[in-house]
Amino acid sequence: MAGHAIASPFSRPARIKFLEASREHFHVYLRTPHLARIAAHELIDSSEEIVLQQYIRGRWQVTMVELTVIASLVRKRSPESIFEIGTFDGRTTLNLWLNRPEASMHTIDLPAGSPGAPDGKTPGMLIQDKVKDGKIEQIFGNTLEFDFSPWFGAQDYVFVDAGHGYQNAISDSRTALRLVEGREGVVVWHDYAVMPGVTQAVEEIMSEVVSEVDFVWVEDTSLAIMIPKTGHPIKLSNGLSGLKSAKVEVASGV
Repeated sequence: MAGHAIASPFSRPARIKFLEASREHFHVYLRTPHLARIAAHELIDSSEEIVLQQYIRGRWQVTMVELTVIASLVRKRSPESIFEIGTFDGRTTLNLWLNRPEASMHTIDLPAGSPGAPDGKTPGMLIQDKVKDGKIEQIFGNTLEFDFSPWFGAQDYVFVDAGHGYQNAISDSRTALRLVEGREGVVVWHDYAVMPGVTQAVEEIMSEVVSEVDFVWVEDTSLAIMIPKTGHPIKLSNGLSGLKSAKVEVASGV
């Protein structure tokens, strides 16, 4: 029928909707999650004021509850540095910045038009004014190849929401740990318990952390969070190696 495209039941959006519905209504998972569950109110103070913008959810974005948890945790932890792996349209980036504008903030995603770029959207379209003003540094690159070493051991809060296959998820998870190594840094993953590759990667990466931390799954969300015990900076196993170098391409405000 002319003018009416039929969505494939095997398309990525259709698969994600099916997985979310299975999880929410039937508690069915393609890969059973094993992290300890924690209620959001045990993790954050819901009476504390936060700032949210672009809060109506679009396709492939975090839910309102997830956005609230992410923003509240930033407000509670007051990180000096934030790194987001997976910019997408910049909705989460923006809300991270709004709740901790004093922090040094970096975000990375594939350049626009790259194979694998989701939904055809321009990466960071919602944060371009902040990029131009130098408030957020936007980086373009493939996280499987990008050289993150200049930021290793220098981040206090990392949000991981890039490729959801196992190869991408485990690579990004290892990067996230190295970014917070030596600091009491928090790592937040999106799509835990929804995407099997992310679920597997998060649970495998736990063994790479040898300091005292809690790995938890926030109830009624797809957020997994690693939180260090107070006074215990992140310490990693000797087997966690660095990543390959890659060309750095940074968006400028000129």
